[in-house]
Amino acid sequence: MDQVVWTDLIIVGTLIWLGYMGARLIGRFNLPAVTGFLLVGIAVGPHGLGLLSQDLLHKIAFAEPIALGLIVFLIGESLTRKMLARHHWSFWLTSALNLALPAIFVAIAVSLVAPGSTIVIWLLAVIGISGAPATVMAVISEVQGRGRGCDSLLGNAALDNIAAVVLYAAVTPFLLLSVRIHQSMGDALMQTGKQIGGALVLGIVAGFLLAKLLERVFKEGEMLALGLTNVLLVVAAGEALGVSSLLAALVAGITVATLEESRNTRERIFLSLRTIEYPVYIIFFTLAGAHLEIGAVTAAGLVAVAYIVARSLGKFLAGFVGSLAARYPLRQSAWFGLGMLPQAGVAVGLALDAANVFPDAGPTVNAVVLASMVLFEVVGPVLTKRAVACLMEHEETEQAEEGALVCPERLILVPVSRALTPDRLAQTLDVAVPEVGDCPPTIVLSHVITPGRAYTVAAELANAERLLERLADSVTKRGLTVDTRLVRARSLERGIARLVEEVGAHMVVLGAPLAKTALGGVSPLRTKQHRVLDALDVPVLIVPHEDSGAVAVPTPQPTRSAERPDGAGLADEE
Repeated sequence: MDQVVWTDLIIVGTLIWLGYMGARLIGRFNLPAVTGFLLVGIAVGPHGLGLLSQDLLHKIAFAEPIALGLIVFLIGESLTRKMLARHHWSFWLTSALNLALPAIFVAIAVSLVAPGSTIVIWLLAVIGISGAPATVMAVISEVQGRGRGCDSLLGNAALDNIAAVVLYAAVTPFLLLSVRIHQSMGDALMQTGKQIGGALVLGIVAGFLLAKLLERVFKEGEMLALGLTNVLLVVAAGEALGVSSLLAALVAGITVATLEESRNTRERIFLSLRTIEYPVYIIFFTLAGAHLEIGAVTAAGLVAVAYIVARSLGKFLAGFVGSLAARYPLRQSAWFGLGMLPQAGVAVGLALDAANVFPDAGPTVNAVVLASMVLFEVVGPVLTKRAVACLMEHEETEQAEEGALVCPERLILVPVSRALTPDRLAQTLDVAVPEVGDCPPTIVLSHVITPGRAYTVAAELANAERLLERLADSVTKRGLTVDTRLVRARSLERGIARLVEEVGAHMVVLGAPLAKTALGGVSPLRTKQHRVLDALDVPVLIVPHEDSGAVAVPTPQPTRSAERPDGAGLADEE
C-alpha cells in the first residue's frame, strides 16, 4: 500500500486527538467542547499551520456528510407525533415566529451591508433559522430540567433544524438557476421536487427497514452496527441520487423513532448510537474549523456582525412573544428568548455544503457561520442554562401559589414476568407503596425480553404489550401514575440496569425470592437475583411472602429473602 495513505491516516488520527485535547483544555474555562474542536481545526487547517492540506481535506470530505447525517438522525428521536402532541398551542406560535423572524431579520440586515450578494443573503437567512437541539438537551440534562418550558426549548430547537434543512433543499436549485447552473425554471422546480420528495421517500423506506430489523435484535453492538450502517447507506444513497442526504437522514430518524415508539422501545437505537456521538462531533467540528479561511472572515466582517445581531434579535423576540402567549412573566419570557440562541451542527453542515455548491458565495457564507458559531456556542449554552433554571423556578412557584404541593420526582421501577397477575402485582405494591398520599411516586412497569425463548420474538412482543397494558390498568385504579417499558437485552440484569439509567429510577422493586438449597438456606451459588443486585446502584426492595415483611436492600450487596408468590414483580429469564 502506498506510504502516503499511512501518512494521511496518521495526520487524521492526530487531528482527532488534538480535537479531543482542545476540548479538554477549553473545558477548564467552562466553555463548550465544540469551541475547542473548531479552534483546533482552524489552527491545524490549510489556512493555519497547514497540518491538514487542501488535498487531504478533499480526500476525507466524505466524512462530513456522514457525521452530519448521524447528528440529524439522532434529532429525529424528539420529533415523533406523540412527542409533539404534548405541547401547548403557544409552542406552535413560538415555532412559527422562530422560523420567520430570524430569517427575515437576517435577510434585511445582510442586504443592508452587502446589497449585491443575493445568494449570500438567501443562504444566511435559511441557515439563521437552525438551532442546536443537542446543546439544549445537554444543558437540560446537566441541570435535570423538566417542565413545559424545557420541553418547549428542546422542541423548538429540533423543529428549527427540520425547517432549515427543508428550506435549504428547496431554495438551492433556484439559487443555482440565478448563476446559470440550471437552464430554466422548470429545471429548478424539478430539482427541488427531487431534492425534497426523493429525500422523504428514501428516509421513510430506510427508517422502515431499520425498524423491522430491530424487531429481532437484542445486542447493543448489533443495534449500533445496524444504526451506523443505516445512516451511512442513507447519506451515500442521497448523495448518489442527488437528493438531500440531510433531510433523508432526518426523516429516517423520525420514522424509526415513531415505529419503535409504538413498541415502547423508542430510545434503545438512539442510546446505542449516542455512544459514538462524541467522536463524531470531534471529527465533524474539527474538519469544519479546518475549512475556515481567516481572510474570508476578515472580508465578511460586517456581514458576520449583521448576521449575529439579526439572528440573535429574531430568536429572542420569537421566544419572548411565544412565552408571553404561554403566560410566562416578563422576566421568564426574556430568558426563554435568550435560551434559544445556541446554534451548532446543522448550520455548519449547511454552510460547508454551500461552500462546495457555490464556489463564489459559499466561502463567505461558511466563514460567517463558523465565526458566529464560536460566539453562539460560547454564550448560547450559558444563557440556555440560566433560562432553564429561571423557567423551572417560575413553574415551581406557580404550583405553590395555586396551593399545589410541589413534590419531588420519585420513580419506582417494577420489572414484571409474563405470568404476573394484577392481584399479585397489587400485593407487591401494597408493600412498596402502602399509601398513595399527596406525593405519589410514578410506577414504571417493565418487561425484559432475553434471547433463547422457545417462541418467536414477534409473539413475545405482542404478549408483553398485552401484559403491560393489563397491569398498567390495575395500577392506574390505585390512583398511581404508571408508565410501561418493553426492553430487549442479552440478560435480565443488563435489561434492568439499562432501564434504571434510562428512566432515572430511584428504587427497584423485585418480587422473586433468592434461590434456596434443599436445607432451606439461601443458595451460595450466584442466582439471577444476585446478578440483578450486583448490576444496580439504586436501592432495591425485595417483597417476600406476605407474612414475612419486606426488605430494602442498598445494592450491590446481595440480600436474603423468604418465599413469596411466584412471579410477582420480577421479569423471567429463561
